[in-house]
Amino acid sequence: MKPTAKKTTVKLGASAVLATGITLASRFDLAISSALAGLAKTENVFTLSVPKFAALLEIIGEWAPSVLAATSVLIVGQEGAELYEGHEMTAKLSSFIPATALMAYATTKTMEYLKYPISGALSAALIASVAFAVSAMLYLLIGKIPDDIRKKIFLPAAYTLAASCAVLFTVSVIKTLWGRVRLRELVSMNSLEEYTPWYYPNFFSGSHSFPSGHTAHATLLLMLPKWLSGKGEKYRPAMNAVCFGFIALMAFSRLAAGAHFLSDILFGFLIAFGITETVKKLYAHHDETLEKLSDIWDGIQEKAFPHMRNAKKQNQFNP
Repeated sequence: MKPTAKKTTVKLGASAVLATGITLASRFDLAISSALAGLAKTENVFTLSVPKFAALLEIIGEWAPSVLAATSVLIVGQEGAELYEGHEMTAKLSSFIPATALMAYATTKTMEYLKYPISGALSAALIASVAFAVSAMLYLLIGKIPDDIRKKIFLPAAYTLAASCAVLFTVSVIKTLWGRVRLRELVSMNSLEEYTPWYYPNFFSGSHSFPSGHTAHATLLLMLPKWLSGKGEKYRPAMNAVCFGFIALMAFSRLAAGAHFLSDILFGFLIAFGITETVKKLYAHHDETLEKLSDIWDGIQEKAFPHMRNAKKQNQFNP
């Protein structure tokens, strides 16, 4: 079978599986999630039997994409610092701040999952210390990467960072808009009456079940194979397989934890997969992408700052 035919077959097969999954979820979402999360009712009280591996992966699911995004921003910062002569340290620190913020987010979520109080001066100091320590470690490790290798992974890191921002923004907006109640929230209310199918949004209810953020952010790891170059490219299929395995495990753990329904994880994957594939195509045509972005930026400037356009024209005629 030719490579193109093989790719087409794989895409058709994957599309059929996802379509089947969404169809099943539309009809049996609550039943599937309830069975995997061990939903039970004893003396009119609902309970869940959450396995320990699901609780562990809930924490890992916060750290993996956060570390990936932090690593990307630090690489972009350290490599981009060379463009600012005399201001290298300022440029590097500007990347260290968002990296630390990402680590602070992961630390805070971990404390929440472990039922550790996150309010108060002591908790704030703990979060800041862990975030700074992890960011500093990443910063030092990236600094030890040989210059030639860091230059090669600069663009993949930049596009990974772009994909991370796009996924975070898209998923956060949809979560807030949709307002779907999680299974474990229904259990805490001791009622299943608030359950709604995925195609009925609750609009700003305060709940954030749809789509699955953990699954979407795990899908960002599919950007990692693009970091391999030269002789390392032969390992891309293996890395893709590992990434897909991690995504599947993460998705299953979210069901087992009672945190999401089947439709949540399917759409979380579809959203992030669509974004990563789009970013990969932009990366493959990097020069064309930069040219288009430059044209868009010029258009924005002309509309927002017409006087700048006139100044440019004057400079053209008066060299």
